[in-house]
Amino acid sequence: ASMLSKLRAVLSVAGLGLSPVIDADDDERRAQTLRVATLVPMVLAALHRCGLGLAPVEPDRSLGHAAAYLQAVTGEVPTPVAARAVEQYMILTIDHGFNASTFTARVVASTGADPADAVCAALGALAGPLHGGAPSRALDALDEIGSVDAAADWVRGEMAAGRRIMGFGHAVYRAPDPRSALLREVAERLGGDLVELATAVEAEILVTLAELKPGRPLPSNVEFYAGVVMETAGLPRSMFTPTFAVSRTVGWCAHIVEQAASAKLIRPSSRYIGPPITL
Repeated sequence: ASMLSKLRAVLSVAGLGLSPVIDADDDERRAQTLRVATLVPMVLAALHRCGLGLAPVEPDRSLGHAAAYLQAVTGEVPTPVAARAVEQYMILTIDHGFNASTFTARVVASTGADPADAVCAALGALAGPLHGGAPSRALDALDEIGSVDAAADWVRGEMAAGRRIMGFGHAVYRAPDPRSALLREVAERLGGDLVELATAVEAEILVTLAELKPGRPLPSNVEFYAGVVMETAGLPRSMFTPTFAVSRTVGWCAHIVEQAASAKLIRPSSRYIGPPITL
C-alpha cells in the first residue's frame, strides 16, 4: 500500500477516541485536531523507517517541528540549514485556498464527523497525482532531462505526445506562482548540483513553453522547486507527498475547526441535464 493509504489506516484506528466535531466545544475541537496534526509526521516517519527495516526514531522534543520530522525520517539530526529549508517549505504549503484536499476536509467536517474522518478524506484527495504527487514527478522529469541542453527538445517531445509538464502551469494562477519564487530562494540557499540544474532547466522550459503556447502562460509552480528543496534537504522521494501531507494537515485542521464552528452542512446543488425521465 502507499504511504498515504497506510497513514489513513493508522488514523482511522487512532481516531476511535475522538468526538464528532458537532458534539465537541471549540477547545475540544482544537485539542483533537492538534492531536491529529502531531500524529501525522511521526506516523509517516515510522512507516517509512519500518519499510526500510529500520526502527522508528523517538522524536526529539528539543527540536522544532520540521527538524524533529527530518530526524524521525532520516535518523540523523539535520543541519540548521536543511531544517529551515523544510520548515519554509511547510509554511508555504500549509494552506492554499479551497484546494481539492482542503475542500474535502471541510465538506466532511461540515457533516459533523470527527477530525480523523475529515483528515482521512483529505488524504484521499491528496493522494491523487494531480494534487499531492506532483513534486516527485517534477523531479523525475528533471532527471529525465539530465542537462540544460536537452530541456527544450524534451519539452517539445512531451507536448507533442500530449503529456503535462509537471511543475509548470496551475489551475488558478496565470501569473507566476509566488510560492515558486520563494522556494527557489530556499533552494538557492541550500545550493548544490541539483539546484543549479533545476534553475537552468527551468529557464529553458519557460522559454520553450512560451514558444509552443504563446497565448497560454505556463509559469513554474510550487511543485517544481518543492522536490528540489526536499531532496537537497535529505528527504527521499518516497516521502515528498507524505511531507506535503505533514504540512497540509495543519491547514486542514484549522479549516476543520473553522467549519465545525459554523455548524452548517456543505451541500452544493446540481442540475440534471440528462434525458427526460418517465415515471
